[in-house]
Amino acid sequence: MLNNCTSSSHSFITKRLVFFVGTGLLLLSIAASAYAHATVLWCYVENNRVYVEAFFMGGGKAQGSKVFVVDKNGKKLLEGVTDKEGLWNFKPPFQGDMTIVLRVDSGHGAEFELTKQDFIDAAAEDAKAAKENKGTGDK
Repeated sequence: MLNNCTSSSHSFITKRLVFFVGTGLLLLSIAASAYAHATVLWCYVENNRVYVEAFFMGGGKAQGSKVFVVDKNGKKLLEGVTDKEGLWNFKPPFQGDMTIVLRVDSGHGAEFELTKQDFIDAAAEDAKAAKENKGTGDK
């Protein structure tokens, strides 16, 4: 009788262990999938244009995604769509605070804040690069 109790107890513990390990692996795979599909939006200013790069943490490009440019009051200024490389660029209507909003689908998206200082810094970098190129004879 003691062997039956031990065997039954061992079976119960094994089933519980399998359940918890299986549940843990399922949760890890869901988290890894969510991480791989997390959307990243990177924007920068160069030569008086704003460049937008959109991709997923897993390495895929956010191609065909909608991009909106809104001012600090939430007014939509521009909109576009990323190309097959997840890229889009535009000439800003002004050089000040704005938000770039990416919408991949109903579940994925990202936002990037550009400030007036970003435009000031970019203009300084552009001027520095132009001066250096002029000094080396590059055009």
